[in-house]
Amino acid sequence: MTTGPKLLLSAFAAQPRSSFLEWLAYHRAIGATDVLLFTDRRQSGKQPLFDALAAAGAVRVTPVAVDPDMKEEIHNSALRAAAVEATDSGGYGLYLGADEYFCILNTSKSVQSLMRSSGGADVLSAPLQVAGMAEGQDSGAILFTERPTAAVTADAPLRSVVRLGLFAARNPEVPTGPAQGKAALNWVNGDGTPMAEPHSRLTWTNDAGARGASKAAILKIPAPSVEAYLLHTATLPEKQHPDADTLIAWLETQRAITGEGPDLTPRMADTARELDSLMALPGVAEAQEALCAEERATLERLRTGGGDMARVLGAVGAKAPPLAPKTKAQPPVTPVAETAEITPDAEPDPRPEAPAALPPWFAEIHTGGDTEGFYTRLKNHAVVGILRDQARLVISFDNLSNVNDLSPEREPWAYKFVRDNGWSHMAVMARRKDWFRCPQLIAHLEKLAADGVFAGFDKVVLTGTSMGGFAALAFASLAPGATVISFNPQTTLDETLVPWEKRFGMGRARDWTLAHSDCAFEIDEVEKAFVLYDPFFEPDRRHVDRLEGDNVIRLKTWCSGHFSPVFLRRAGLLKPLMQHALDDTLTPDVFYKMYRDRRFLPWYRKALQTNLQERGHDKLARIVSPAFRKLKRQAAE
Repeated sequence: MTTGPKLLLSAFAAQPRSSFLEWLAYHRAIGATDVLLFTDRRQSGKQPLFDALAAAGAVRVTPVAVDPDMKEEIHNSALRAAAVEATDSGGYGLYLGADEYFCILNTSKSVQSLMRSSGGADVLSAPLQVAGMAEGQDSGAILFTERPTAAVTADAPLRSVVRLGLFAARNPEVPTGPAQGKAALNWVNGDGTPMAEPHSRLTWTNDAGARGASKAAILKIPAPSVEAYLLHTATLPEKQHPDADTLIAWLETQRAITGEGPDLTPRMADTARELDSLMALPGVAEAQEALCAEERATLERLRTGGGDMARVLGAVGAKAPPLAPKTKAQPPVTPVAETAEITPDAEPDPRPEAPAALPPWFAEIHTGGDTEGFYTRLKNHAVVGILRDQARLVISFDNLSNVNDLSPEREPWAYKFVRDNGWSHMAVMARRKDWFRCPQLIAHLEKLAADGVFAGFDKVVLTGTSMGGFAALAFASLAPGATVISFNPQTTLDETLVPWEKRFGMGRARDWTLAHSDCAFEIDEVEKAFVLYDPFFEPDRRHVDRLEGDNVIRLKTWCSGHFSPVFLRRAGLLKPLMQHALDDTLTPDVFYKMYRDRRFLPWYRKALQTNLQERGHDKLARIVSPAFRKLKRQAAE
C-alpha cells in the first residue's frame, strides 16, 4: 500500500459481493489508506466478509438506515461521507460506488501523487465512463481481462478527490457549499487543468473541457458479464425482479457499448499483492470462499432452473460460469454493485414497493435516519427542518396546489432539488389557502429567528411560488442578508393596498393586519430578491411594481402567465436557474441568456401569438409560427 498522506475512500454496499474484495484491493493499491463502508444496518452482524475485514482494520463499517429506494443511497452515503471528510485533515477524500474504479492514467503511482502532479490540487473531478460487456467474457475477474469497452459521453457524471477538511458537504459528483477557510481553490479536471469558474455543476454541464481524462477517469462496471448481472438481480426481493424482456433489452444495450475504456491492467500486480494481503487476514479467506460458493450455486440454479432466467441466458448467449477461482490471488465473480447509476431509464428499477415506506424527508430525520432535524405540527401548518449542512439553508413555502395534498407521501416544495445538493432545508407546509396568515405560524417563525436558527447558517435562501412566493418575500425580514427567489408573488392581498387584485378570494378574506403582511416593507435587509414574473400578465406585474430597492432584481419570464416555474421547468431552465441562484452566480445577464431557450417551447409560441393578437398586431402574430419552425430546423441542423 502507498504511504504518505491519507486517502479516505468511502462507499455504500447493502450486502457483500465476491467482487468487493477485488475492488478494495485495487483501491488500496492506488493509495487508499482508510476505507469507510456504509452498510445496511438490518444486516449488521450477518455479513462475515465485512465483519472480518472490519475486525482486521481493513475497513471501517458503519451500519445505516437504508432508504426504501435503493437508488437514493448513492446520494445519502455521499452526504454521510462528507460529514466525515469535513472533520478530517492531512490528505484526501474520495467517494465511489462499489462498482466504480478510479483509474490513474498518467505515471503517478497513487491518487496522492496524482494530486501533487496536478499542482497540489484541492479538488480533482474526473469523468465517469460506463463499461460494456465484451463478447465471450465470462463472469470471472475483471481486472485481469482484456481492456473493456466503455461509453463516453460529453455530459458524463463526475467523481471527485477532495482535500480533507475543506468542504462541509458533497454529492456523489462534487463537493458543495463554500470552502472552509480557503478563498481560492485549485480545482482541476481529469486532465489536471483548471475547472471553469464559478465552480458548480451547472457551469460544467455543457462544458466538454470539464470532462478531461488524460490523467484520471472513473470506470464503472455495472455488468461485466451476463451471469454477474443475473446474480445481482437474483439477490433482490422477488417483487423487485425485472421481467425477462426488460432484462434482455438492458443487457443487449450494455453489450452494444463501444469505445475504448480506461485500462486497469497496469495495476494488476499491485492489486494481486493487496488481494493476497487481504486474504491472509483472519477469517477473510473463509468468508470469501463461502460467498463465492453461494454465488456459484445461485448461478448454477439460474442456468438449470428454466423459466425467465434461462430464457435470458439463452437470448443473450451467456457463457456458463467457472466453478471456482484457480488460485486464491485470482479475484472471483464480479456482480454489479448496489449503487449503479447507468442512464436514468436504462437499468431495470430495483426499488422496493413503497406503501409502507416513510416519506423520504421523514426517513432522513426520524430516529432511524442519519440527519438531524425537526418536525413541528401546528394547527394549520407544519414546519419541517432537515439539517444537512450548516453552510446553506433553503426555506421553502408551499403554493396553492400543495394545499390539497394531505397524503403522508407529500413532499416539501423543492425537496428533491435541495436534497440532491446536500443543503439544509426548512419547509413550511400549508393545509389551507391562507397565505400563511396564521398568528400561530407567524409567532413560531419569529421565535425560530429570535432563537438564532437562521443566523446559524452561512447563507439563507427563501423561495416559493404564488402564495409561497409571497411568503418568501414576507418572511425575509426574519433572516437579514438572505437571498429570495420568488416566482409570481403577490405582495399583499390587503384590499386597501391592492384594490385592483380580484383573484384569490380565500386569501383576501384572511387577516391582513397581522405582521409580515406587506412584502414591500419586508425586504429592506435582504441581500438579493430575485422576482420572476411575466410582464405581460398585468396582475402579477402590478404586484412586482410595488417592490422597490436596489436589491430587487426583476427577471421577466415573458409569455409564462402566472406559471413561471412550470414554464421554466418545461423549458429545462428551472433547475439551472435555482442552481445559479443558490450558487450566488445568478445575474440578469445569466438569466436572459438561458431564457433564450424558451423560443423552442410550444407554450411560448402560442402565448406570444395570443399576446400579439390581443394587442392588435395580427400581422406579427401570423409570422410567429413560421419563425418558430425555422428556429427548430436550425437547432436540429
